Amino acid sequence: MAATLILINGLPGSGKSTLGRQLSAALAVPVISKDVLKETYADVALGTVSSTRLGQIASQTMWELAAAIPDAAIVESWWYSQRDRDFVLAGIARSGSPDVVEIWCDVSPELAWERYDARIRHAIHPVGAQARVPWEQWCADAAPLEVGHCIRFDTSGPIDLAALMHSLDALIAQGA
Repeated sequence: MAATLILINGLPGSGKSTLGRQLSAALAVPVISKDVLKETYADVALGTVSSTRLGQIASQTMWELAAAIPDAAIVESWWYSQRDRDFVLAGIARSGSPDVVEIWCDVSPELAWERYDARIRHAIHPVGAQARVPWEQWCADAAPLEVGHCIRFDTSGPIDLAALMHSLDALIAQGA
């Protein structure tokens, strides 16, 4: 059981993966990325399993890994609060982690879309017009899950890791 879970959340393209890698290296803590798991499963399934189902399987695996990792773990995904909050609460309960900190990657929807649309993605992810379908709703309602202490962190430019570490240290010291 991870004693502390650090959730990294935000719109697709908000900088979650970049922040997760940097934070993982700085803290020497594993980062569990839903997209990395989903893409791996997609490669194994050879197109025989839907993207939605692979996402569900990746999410389940993500929480099982969090439960198996001692000390601390970073869990990184896009959680749409209206759709995913209850699932995340169940995942946190399954992981057994008593302390939860959510880092919300704060970036404008326009910049997030620009980044998302420009990146080369695994074939399991929607692109172009297909990806725009849920985007408007997500942007209208994008918000932290508020399942623990929340740090809103600007990821629109270079990451100020020292400032983030200071905020995290303070929360973890007080028992998140």
